[in-house]
Amino acid sequence: METRSGSDRGSAYDPSTSAPPPEKASLIEDFIDIFYAPSTVFARRANSGFGLTLLIITVLSAVFAFASQSVFAQIFDAEFARGMAKAMAKNPQLTPDMVNSMRPVQEKIASVIVYLGAPLAIFFTSVLVWIATKIVKAKMTFGQSMLVTTLAWIPRLIGGLIGVLMVVLMDTTNFTNRYSLSASPARFMDPDVTNPKLFGLLGSLDVFAIWMTILIGIGIAVVGKVPRNKGYLAAVIVFVVGTLITVAFL
Repeated sequence: METRSGSDRGSAYDPSTSAPPPEKASLIEDFIDIFYAPSTVFARRANSGFGLTLLIITVLSAVFAFASQSVFAQIFDAEFARGMAKAMAKNPQLTPDMVNSMRPVQEKIASVIVYLGAPLAIFFTSVLVWIATKIVKAKMTFGQSMLVTTLAWIPRLIGGLIGVLMVVLMDTTNFTNRYSLSASPARFMDPDVTNPKLFGLLGSLDVFAIWMTILIGIGIAVVGKVPRNKGYLAAVIVFVVGTLITVAFL
Protein backbone atom coordinates (compact mmCIF):
# COMPACT_ATOMS: atom_id res chain seq x y z
CA MET A 1 0.00 0.00 0.00
CA GLU A 2 1.11 3.58 -0.66
CA THR A 3 0.23 7.00 0.63
CA ARG A 4 -1.93 9.19 -1.55
CA SER A 5 0.13 12.25 -2.59
CA GLY A 6 -1.45 15.51 -1.60
CA SER A 7 -4.34 13.98 0.31
CA ASP A 8 -5.50 15.58 3.54
CA ARG A 9 -4.72 12.63 5.79
CA GLY A 10 -2.35 10.58 3.70
CA SER A 11 -4.91 7.77 3.39
CA ALA A 12 -3.70 4.49 1.93
CA TYR A 13 -4.70 3.49 -1.55
CA ASP A 14 -3.98 0.79 -4.09
CA PRO A 15 -2.18 2.29 -7.14
CA SER A 16 -3.45 -0.57 -9.30
CA THR A 17 -7.01 0.67 -8.99
CA SER A 18 -8.23 3.54 -11.12
CA ALA A 19 -8.88 6.88 -9.45
CA PRO A 20 -12.52 7.74 -8.85
CA PRO A 21 -14.04 10.27 -11.25
CA PRO A 22 -13.69 13.87 -10.09
CA GLU A 23 -16.55 15.21 -8.04
CA LYS A 24 -18.85 17.59 -9.90
CA ALA A 25 -19.55 20.98 -8.37
CA SER A 26 -20.49 24.49 -9.41
CA LEU A 27 -18.15 27.45 -9.49
CA ILE A 28 -19.99 28.93 -6.51
CA GLU A 29 -19.14 25.79 -4.53
CA ASP A 30 -15.47 26.28 -5.43
CA PHE A 31 -15.56 29.77 -3.93
CA ILE A 32 -17.07 28.34 -0.74
CA ASP A 33 -15.23 25.02 -0.44
CA ILE A 34 -11.79 26.57 -0.93
CA PHE A 35 -12.08 27.95 2.62
CA TYR A 36 -12.60 24.62 4.38
CA ALA A 37 -11.95 21.82 1.85
CA PRO A 38 -9.24 23.12 -0.50
CA SER A 39 -7.92 19.66 -1.38
CA THR A 40 -11.35 18.71 -2.70
CA VAL A 41 -11.51 21.83 -4.86
CA PHE A 42 -8.04 21.31 -6.33
CA ALA A 43 -8.74 17.62 -6.99
CA ARG A 44 -11.98 18.18 -8.87
CA ARG A 45 -10.56 21.12 -10.88
CA ALA A 46 -7.13 19.62 -11.60
CA ASN A 47 -7.82 19.32 -15.31
CA SER A 48 -10.27 22.20 -15.65
CA GLY A 49 -9.78 25.69 -16.97
CA PHE A 50 -9.24 28.77 -14.81
CA GLY A 51 -10.61 31.49 -17.10
CA LEU A 52 -14.02 32.05 -15.52
CA THR A 53 -12.64 31.99 -11.98
CA LEU A 54 -9.96 34.49 -12.97
CA LEU A 55 -12.58 36.72 -14.60
CA ILE A 56 -14.72 36.75 -11.44
CA ILE A 57 -11.68 37.55 -9.29
CA THR A 58 -10.67 40.35 -11.66
CA VAL A 59 -14.14 41.91 -11.68
CA LEU A 60 -14.62 41.69 -7.91
CA SER A 61 -11.13 43.08 -7.25
CA ALA A 62 -11.85 45.99 -9.61
CA VAL A 63 -15.17 46.66 -7.84
CA PHE A 64 -13.41 46.71 -4.46
CA ALA A 65 -10.77 49.05 -5.88
CA PHE A 66 -13.43 51.39 -7.26
CA ALA A 67 -15.20 51.45 -3.89
CA SER A 68 -11.90 52.40 -2.22
CA GLN A 69 -10.70 54.82 -4.89
CA SER A 70 -10.76 57.87 -2.61
CA VAL A 71 -8.33 56.22 -0.19
CA PHE A 72 -6.18 54.91 -3.03
CA ALA A 73 -5.92 58.45 -4.42
CA GLN A 74 -4.93 59.69 -0.97
CA ILE A 75 -2.32 56.93 -0.65
CA PHE A 76 -0.98 57.69 -4.13
CA ASP A 77 -0.54 61.39 -3.25
CA ALA A 78 1.39 60.51 -0.11
CA GLU A 79 3.51 57.86 -1.80
CA PHE A 80 4.28 60.15 -4.74
CA ALA A 81 5.31 63.02 -2.48
CA ARG A 82 7.43 60.67 -0.38
CA GLY A 83 9.12 59.11 -3.40
CA MET A 84 9.80 62.41 -5.15
CA ALA A 85 11.23 63.95 -1.98
CA LYS A 86 13.72 61.09 -1.77
CA ALA A 87 14.54 61.41 -5.47
CA MET A 88 15.20 65.16 -5.15
CA ALA A 89 17.36 64.55 -2.08
CA LYS A 90 19.51 62.11 -4.07
CA ASN A 91 19.57 64.29 -7.19
CA PRO A 92 19.59 68.04 -6.43
CA GLN A 93 19.27 68.79 -10.15
CA LEU A 94 15.63 67.66 -10.06
CA THR A 95 13.27 70.63 -9.87
CA PRO A 96 9.64 70.62 -8.64
CA ASP A 97 8.47 71.14 -12.23
CA MET A 98 10.45 68.14 -13.41
CA VAL A 99 9.01 66.06 -10.58
CA ASN A 100 5.44 67.16 -11.32
CA SER A 101 5.90 66.28 -15.00
CA MET A 102 6.37 62.66 -13.92
CA ARG A 103 3.06 62.55 -12.06
CA PRO A 104 0.70 61.75 -15.00
CA VAL A 105 2.79 58.70 -15.93
CA GLN A 106 2.90 57.55 -12.33
CA GLU A 107 -0.86 57.99 -12.01
CA LYS A 108 -1.51 55.85 -15.09
CA ILE A 109 0.76 53.11 -13.78
CA ALA A 110 -0.96 53.27 -10.39
CA SER A 111 -4.39 52.99 -12.05
CA VAL A 112 -3.33 49.86 -13.91
CA ILE A 113 -1.97 48.32 -10.72
CA VAL A 114 -5.10 49.18 -8.72
CA TYR A 115 -7.61 47.82 -11.22
CA LEU A 116 -5.60 45.05 -12.89
CA GLY A 117 -3.32 44.18 -9.99
CA ALA A 118 -5.08 40.90 -9.19
CA PRO A 119 -4.78 39.23 -12.64
CA LEU A 120 -1.25 40.56 -13.13
CA ALA A 121 -0.19 39.25 -9.71
CA ILE A 122 -1.84 35.90 -10.42
CA PHE A 123 0.03 35.59 -13.72
CA PHE A 124 3.46 36.40 -12.30
CA THR A 125 2.85 34.22 -9.26
CA SER A 126 1.85 31.40 -11.58
CA VAL A 127 5.19 31.72 -13.36
CA LEU A 128 6.94 31.29 -10.01
CA VAL A 129 4.65 28.38 -9.13
CA TRP A 130 5.43 26.66 -12.42
CA ILE A 131 9.18 27.08 -11.84
CA ALA A 132 8.88 25.86 -8.25
CA THR A 133 7.01 22.74 -9.36
CA LYS A 134 9.99 21.84 -11.52
CA ILE A 135 12.25 22.09 -8.47
CA VAL A 136 10.10 19.69 -6.42
CA LYS A 137 9.42 17.51 -9.48
CA ALA A 138 5.66 18.00 -9.47
CA LYS A 139 4.00 17.21 -12.79
CA MET A 140 2.12 20.39 -13.58
CA THR A 141 1.60 22.37 -16.74
CA PHE A 142 1.67 26.17 -16.74
CA GLY A 143 -2.11 26.10 -17.15
CA GLN A 144 -2.41 24.03 -13.97
CA SER A 145 -0.09 26.47 -12.21
CA MET A 146 -2.47 29.26 -13.24
CA LEU A 147 -5.39 27.17 -11.98
CA VAL A 148 -3.79 26.56 -8.57
CA THR A 149 -2.79 30.21 -8.17
CA THR A 150 -6.21 31.47 -9.24
CA LEU A 151 -8.08 29.23 -6.79
CA ALA A 152 -5.58 30.08 -4.04
CA TRP A 153 -6.27 33.78 -4.62
CA ILE A 154 -9.96 33.51 -3.66
CA PRO A 155 -9.43 34.17 0.10
CA ARG A 156 -7.65 37.39 -0.81
CA LEU A 157 -11.03 38.69 -1.98
CA ILE A 158 -11.98 38.70 1.70
CA GLY A 159 -9.03 41.01 2.28
CA GLY A 160 -10.34 43.31 -0.46
CA LEU A 161 -13.81 43.31 1.09
CA ILE A 162 -12.37 44.11 4.52
CA GLY A 163 -10.50 47.01 2.91
CA VAL A 164 -13.78 48.39 1.55
CA LEU A 165 -15.41 48.06 4.99
CA MET A 166 -12.50 49.96 6.53
CA VAL A 167 -12.98 52.77 4.00
CA VAL A 168 -16.70 52.92 4.80
CA LEU A 169 -16.59 52.50 8.57
CA MET A 170 -13.25 53.96 9.68
CA ASP A 171 -11.47 57.30 9.64
CA THR A 172 -8.94 56.77 6.86
CA THR A 173 -7.36 60.23 6.87
CA ASN A 174 -4.13 58.75 8.25
CA PHE A 175 -3.89 56.04 5.57
CA THR A 176 -0.82 57.22 3.69
CA ASN A 177 1.07 54.16 2.46
CA ARG A 178 0.49 51.16 0.22
CA TYR A 179 -0.04 48.82 3.16
CA SER A 180 -2.59 50.98 4.98
CA LEU A 181 -5.45 48.68 3.93
CA SER A 182 -3.48 45.47 4.38
CA ALA A 183 -3.49 42.88 7.17
CA SER A 184 0.28 43.05 7.59
CA PRO A 185 2.60 44.48 10.27
CA ALA A 186 3.60 47.24 7.83
CA ARG A 187 0.17 48.77 8.29
CA PHE A 188 1.25 49.94 11.74
CA MET A 189 4.69 51.21 10.66
CA ASP A 190 5.70 54.72 9.66
CA PRO A 191 7.18 54.56 6.14
CA ASP A 192 9.04 57.82 6.73
CA VAL A 193 11.18 56.34 9.51
CA THR A 194 11.19 52.64 8.61
CA ASN A 195 13.87 51.21 6.34
CA PRO A 196 12.22 50.70 2.91
CA LYS A 197 13.47 47.11 2.61
CA LEU A 198 12.22 46.22 6.08
CA PHE A 199 8.96 48.00 5.34
CA GLY A 200 8.47 45.92 2.20
CA LEU A 201 9.39 42.72 4.03
CA LEU A 202 6.85 43.42 6.77
CA GLY A 203 4.29 44.28 4.12
CA SER A 204 4.72 40.85 2.55
CA LEU A 205 3.64 39.21 5.83
CA ASP A 206 0.01 39.85 5.04
CA VAL A 207 -2.41 37.35 6.59
CA PHE A 208 -4.14 36.75 3.27
CA ALA A 209 -0.85 36.40 1.38
CA ILE A 210 0.25 33.72 3.84
CA TRP A 211 -3.15 32.02 3.52
CA MET A 212 -2.72 32.04 -0.24
CA THR A 213 0.75 30.52 0.09
CA ILE A 214 -0.62 27.65 2.17
CA LEU A 215 -3.33 27.01 -0.44
CA ILE A 216 -0.73 27.04 -3.22
CA GLY A 217 1.18 24.36 -1.33
CA ILE A 218 -1.94 22.22 -1.04
CA GLY A 219 -2.77 22.79 -4.70
CA ILE A 220 0.70 21.78 -5.89
CA ALA A 221 0.52 18.62 -3.79
CA VAL A 222 -2.92 17.64 -5.09
CA VAL A 223 -2.63 18.67 -8.73
CA GLY A 224 1.08 17.86 -9.08
CA LYS A 225 0.70 14.54 -7.25
CA VAL A 226 3.56 15.03 -4.81
CA PRO A 227 3.70 14.63 -1.01
CA ARG A 228 2.27 17.55 0.94
CA ASN A 229 5.70 18.56 2.30
CA LYS A 230 6.99 19.05 -1.26
CA GLY A 231 3.94 21.11 -2.10
CA TYR A 232 4.58 23.37 0.87
CA LEU A 233 8.28 23.60 -0.02
CA ALA A 234 7.38 24.81 -3.51
CA ALA A 235 4.93 27.33 -2.04
CA VAL A 236 7.58 28.67 0.34
CA ILE A 237 9.95 29.08 -2.62
CA VAL A 238 7.28 31.07 -4.44
CA PHE A 239 6.63 33.25 -1.39
CA VAL A 240 10.31 33.94 -0.67
CA VAL A 241 11.25 34.68 -4.29
CA GLY A 242 8.18 36.88 -4.76
CA THR A 243 8.99 38.80 -1.59
CA LEU A 244 12.63 39.28 -2.58
CA ILE A 245 11.61 40.61 -6.00
CA THR A 246 9.17 43.05 -4.38
CA VAL A 247 11.68 44.25 -1.78
CA ALA A 248 14.38 44.65 -4.43
CA PHE A 249 12.38 47.40 -6.14
CA LEU A 250 11.82 49.40 -2.95
